[in-house]
Amino acid sequence: MSFSWDDVNALRHYGKFIKAGGGIGEVRKALAWSTWYAVKWWSELKHELGIDADRNILGKALFMSLRARGIIDDGGRLVKRVETPPRPVNPYSAEFVELHDSFDALGAVEVAKGAVDRDKLRILYSSMLAQGWYDIMRETFLDLVEIGRYLNIVEPHCKEGQLAYAVLRRHQPERYLAYDPDPDDVEATASLLGASPNVCAGKVCVLQTPTICGPAAREVASKFAGAFDAVLLFHTLYWMADPLAELRCLKALLRPGGRLLVGQQVVESTPGLLAVVVSFGARHVFRWRDVEALLGAAGFEKERRYTRYSPYYIAVWRAAQ
Repeated sequence: MSFSWDDVNALRHYGKFIKAGGGIGEVRKALAWSTWYAVKWWSELKHELGIDADRNILGKALFMSLRARGIIDDGGRLVKRVETPPRPVNPYSAEFVELHDSFDALGAVEVAKGAVDRDKLRILYSSMLAQGWYDIMRETFLDLVEIGRYLNIVEPHCKEGQLAYAVLRRHQPERYLAYDPDPDDVEATASLLGASPNVCAGKVCVLQTPTICGPAAREVASKFAGAFDAVLLFHTLYWMADPLAELRCLKALLRPGGRLLVGQQVVESTPGLLAVVVSFGARHVFRWRDVEALLGAAGFEKERRYTRYSPYYIAVWRAAQ
């Protein structure tokens, strides 16, 4: 059994996650299913959509992921056979595979064509955020970036609030600002955190806004916390309409030397999972080097990188002076 440098880092930093998943053997079975499903979905898209297979976000994610693994060539043709893996029996690893099963039941081609009801995709996304393997991944990330060090935190694209809830359950920051463009997500987050939407009183503020760059949102943030210690980005960058502009605006909210705590799925990570998640409304797909180039261009300096892509990109960046 061979291990890449990123595998070694994953074992080092994500041991809790791997142990909960039944050990390296069970986790590898689950990850193999993610690759197997990615090949299946790409083959279906190529058969049905031809040259247009990678002209939507799902197809783009599949193409870039499988190309990075040498499974397809530049023309999208399969050049490496992927065998059907054994099913994992560990509950968390099995749950991970079952997420892929559920997405497959919707039909990758139908999803790519926009023919699947958005409510069905939203229900699947909500179920993923509540699943046990995802919760352990989230908790391990917060441990790794030492979230307890930061007293004033801003979280863009908070979705349904599970990350904010995980932070507040283990840590008592002085101020926590979460924002999202979707009114349903803002309502869900506020309810979960015991707050009122768009009422920035007390320690928690849940704001409906597509961006923090607008003058009204910026003013609310500044009045709420003054300067923030950290921006929390957990699988967030691909939701942003303009990631570079948003990151620059977030940097302006940070105190000097404030941190950017980053966990981001990239094309070199789990290909099937990436394909599933971007189908829920993502705007972008990134390689790990794209993420680093983006953060550098936004005015941040890398302080420590934990992993490049296994299980996903994880790093702490500092706001440059």
